Amino acid sequence: MNESLLARRYAKALLSYATEVGEAGVLYPIMDRLWRELRPEPSVREVVSNPTLSGEQRAAYVVALAGGGAESVPESLRRFVDLVFAHRRQSLLGAMGRAYVELYRKACNITHAQLITATEIDSSTRSQIERLVAEEFGGTVELVVEIDREIIGGFLLRVGGRLMDGSVKGQLERIRQQFITKNRSIV
Repeated sequence: MNESLLARRYAKALLSYATEVGEAGVLYPIMDRLWRELRPEPSVREVVSNPTLSGEQRAAYVVALAGGGAESVPESLRRFVDLVFAHRRQSLLGAMGRAYVELYRKACNITHAQLITATEIDSSTRSQIERLVAEEFGGTVELVVEIDREIIGGFLLRVGGRLMDGSVKGQLERIRQQFITKNRSIV
């Protein structure tokens, strides 16, 4: 079976169960943190998939990654992690976390936007951008702001699959491409 489809099915089941027991909103930031921890770090994935550790030890590690000790993590997540390890699907935990986040955002009409700027922005600029994104896409806006000095100035705004490039670096690249195109037509 396709791994992404399987991960989505697990995430859908978790969202359904967590909604039923009233923990869906509590799980949202936890699952967001979990998939982000599992994605880039091979050492974390190695621990989760390490067959020399018991399933309980690996499950405890995942619970710790998700936000601390067993008492601070919702019961639905502990049960979910136990189920995943019982069915030996731990290699899909990152994909399950991401799928959960996407399903939750869709269910709650949350638009995720990423703003990349060369410098810090003030709170009024941030709220203005959130308002504009909300007008365009509707629902609640979850804006993540990142600083990247390499864009020189301006901004990059990613919403869904769309990218608005208002960066100086992007403008310089577009000018460079125009020169290349024009020079090719001359030769």
